Amino acid sequence: MAITYPQGPGPGMETSDDPKNLNPGQGINVNPPEINEYLDLTGPVGKGTEALTSLMFQFPKWGFERWKIDEWIEVSPAFQQYYQLTIQQKQQIEQQIKSGLASATQAVSDMELVSHDFRKYREFNDFFTMIEKGSQMIKEGKKEAGQELKNRGEQTLKSIFIDQVDIHTGEGVALRSIASRWPTIIADFMQLSDNDIDYKKIAKDPKKNVSEAEGVILATKNKLYIEWRDRLFKQTVEDRYKTLLGLMQARKKSVNEYKDMLRPLMARYKMLNEALSDKEQRHNLRKFSVYRPESQAISVDFVKWWAWKPFSPAEKYKVTRQTPYDKIHVLQAGFLPEEIEILKKSKEDGGAELDDLKINALPVEPSIDSVFRYIADQVSKEYEVPINAADFLQARKMMYNRFQLSAGAESSYEPWIWSPYFFFVEMPVYRAVIRFPSGVELENIFFENLKGYAQTQNIVLGHYLELVARDKQVDLYLSQMLGEAGAKGETINQLLKENEWKTSEERKEEKNKTGEMKKKIGVVKGKVSSARVTMGKTLENIGVSSAFLRGEGPYELAFKDRFNKYFFPEVAVVYLTIANYMKAQFNVPGSRFL
Repeated sequence: MAITYPQGPGPGMETSDDPKNLNPGQGINVNPPEINEYLDLTGPVGKGTEALTSLMFQFPKWGFERWKIDEWIEVSPAFQQYYQLTIQQKQQIEQQIKSGLASATQAVSDMELVSHDFRKYREFNDFFTMIEKGSQMIKEGKKEAGQELKNRGEQTLKSIFIDQVDIHTGEGVALRSIASRWPTIIADFMQLSDNDIDYKKIAKDPKKNVSEAEGVILATKNKLYIEWRDRLFKQTVEDRYKTLLGLMQARKKSVNEYKDMLRPLMARYKMLNEALSDKEQRHNLRKFSVYRPESQAISVDFVKWWAWKPFSPAEKYKVTRQTPYDKIHVLQAGFLPEEIEILKKSKEDGGAELDDLKINALPVEPSIDSVFRYIADQVSKEYEVPINAADFLQARKMMYNRFQLSAGAESSYEPWIWSPYFFFVEMPVYRAVIRFPSGVELENIFFENLKGYAQTQNIVLGHYLELVARDKQVDLYLSQMLGEAGAKGETINQLLKENEWKTSEERKEEKNKTGEMKKKIGVVKGKVSSARVTMGKTLENIGVSSAFLRGEGPYELAFKDRFNKYFFPEVAVVYLTIANYMKAQFNVPGSRFL
């Protein structure tokens, strides 16, 4: 559900320290009582849907950015046909998701088994690679380093031969079983080279110092080892390594395919939001109880739409150009140095754009101000997703791209005025379809309420951030269901890092860094009281108008005069256009749309 945004400025808010209230200059988010109307429109089935769809098509032609921000649906079981198409469909999707998750889990288990064998044979393959590279280095004149690398591979393979092959030759024959007679026989075997296959030479070698009987056994075992290494084991390792490599890639692909198949199902399941699943929505349904949904065919759905576009009040921020291509340093946009470093480390989070620490400017900078950061906190709490600097950057991109989209001469969009002031319309729309026992069907569309606001750039930027958060919420839900994220949105790598063993000093240092970051953000979010602001409030207390002194930001200060004369008339004209458009669709007496 959408958050509640800071309101104001208005009477009584000139000296407010409540972050929910906007002081002069900090921003504007005002809905005049006159621009607030309850619309209740009734017609034959399909009439309301056609009118709403037509309005949505019309918004871009009027230059609006429009988004769906909330939705739910409820269908009474008495409305059997529609019930089967909606609620029962959700139940079917639920069963498909459960089946798909079981298949994905089994595919992961199969992949882990293959991965275990693959790691084992990759290790065997590495030992043969050591021997080959060591021999190559010896030929190239790097005798000492080459011999050391070759010996590492040989010693490991001989250990495998003794532990896993020779041990099965039988009691009294295996090296381990005859070590009681010759205690050093295993160590002697490990020192043999490929040329040591003659027992007489082995026995006569003063470096080895073994008897002729032991030399016979060592020579025999060395021949068997060379035969096993070069003709049996090596070929087996190469073949199994290739097979397992292909099989593991196939298993990984199958796991990803299962997840990809589940994503649209889960997204569709999430979008079918039943009203009875939420306390507030259950309360909203009470207003439809007069239709007796328990015994009468009725369906109710709700959608909240947002739409906004900029406007330019008289004598303020006059438009001198249509193409906003200025570049500013990220610090000028309001990002903290610590946030910039985080962005630069990850291209996925927007680091690619910050290579030169320059970003596209919006009409008012810094755009990441205290009001916007307060909104970001509320968004993070409401949607239960982590909001960071990358999301701030994404919200700025969305706003700038919309300005840029309408700047070209060939654009089909109505040009956006390069202004930090916006008209914003909120449309909570209920649609009820009722089938009476007589067979008559009606469709009731009502807006509760259709509201028009005057807003500033930082508030609208908060709307963009809320859209980003909604996308993150769905992605997080999918990732959690598929085992790709933790309960708080952490990635698997982050969870591994958090669970690493650390000393108390290291944990204390990390905690201090986090605390310092929060403290710096808190300073940015807090109100900065200057001598100018203090003087302005003092003069106001004695009856001297001093809005220009009380102002705490870059936006309009003289709200008592300019809002009524210049801002609200602009908002009212656009608002009446929307309201009259809907009324005209239903031929409401006295309404007209030009």
